[in-house]
Amino acid sequence: MRLQLADSVAYLLEEMASQWKETIPGSNDQIDKMRAGAVYPPSSFGLYYEISNALLASRRRQALGLFREFMAERPLQRSETEILSLDDLGKHESLYKRLMDTDPSQPFHIASASQASIDSFRVRFKRVAERLFPLVPSWAAEIRALVRQIVLVQAAPGTTTSFAGGSCYMLWGALFLNPQLCADDVGTLGALSHEAAHSLLFGFTVDESLVLNDPEELYASPLRDDPRPMDGIFHAAYVSARMHWVMSEILKSNILESSEADMVRDARMADRQSYFAGYETVQQHGKLSGLGKNILAGAHEYMTQAAV
Repeated sequence: MRLQLADSVAYLLEEMASQWKETIPGSNDQIDKMRAGAVYPPSSFGLYYEISNALLASRRRQALGLFREFMAERPLQRSETEILSLDDLGKHESLYKRLMDTDPSQPFHIASASQASIDSFRVRFKRVAERLFPLVPSWAAEIRALVRQIVLVQAAPGTTTSFAGGSCYMLWGALFLNPQLCADDVGTLGALSHEAAHSLLFGFTVDESLVLNDPEELYASPLRDDPRPMDGIFHAAYVSARMHWVMSEILKSNILESSEADMVRDARMADRQSYFAGYETVQQHGKLSGLGKNILAGAHEYMTQAAV
């Protein structure tokens, strides 16, 4: 994803220079850093998508302004996942809010979580990372590689839709969680594995979509009350399989308290039910790409062999 971002930005700059005779100072240096492996924040992806939309709409002034913002982005200096509130995002707060609210038919507004819940989540995340991450080392390494920011939010006042967690491919590397719904170690682990699985799928689809269905086609979702496009159903099935795997690995450790083990078993059973409900819908109505078929085949092989 990060290399693709560098190549895509370079292409947009070339097109802008060709069509508008405009160049952006420092752009080559920025692209070289990306190609050399520098890790940029999720806001860099968000700005890129906003630049693309401005160029497609021939909004020249806006595109130039956004490009200058993009060139002001700096690589992350720390490898640890940042725990942030919306307020911590500073000038990018409006960008994050905008890109998380992309469905005109269902407006979605978020606000920063309370400071008390943010402080509690930071303590809990540190404990979960020290206590549970080592039990699933490959997954823990994946979290550290994919998740650059966890942004703690809640549904804005007056919003009728509740919010537990979310992510957006246009802000790749950022997870949005409601800390009030991650009140214990097991719940925190489940929320992280859920949203990180979405980010993993986003990373897989740089060159190819998962499904070929018309986005206007809607189907019952195992994880949502409202009907969803087939891409959403695919995501739900895959995410459920990943969560089942993480919970199963944690359960094998035998370090959980009795109450925690019961919670993990309940979560794992719910994940199993969600997976097979989603899988059935995909099998009946999905038009999968080659990539989608391969990913789902791996998930299904695991789920058909996994412990109940």
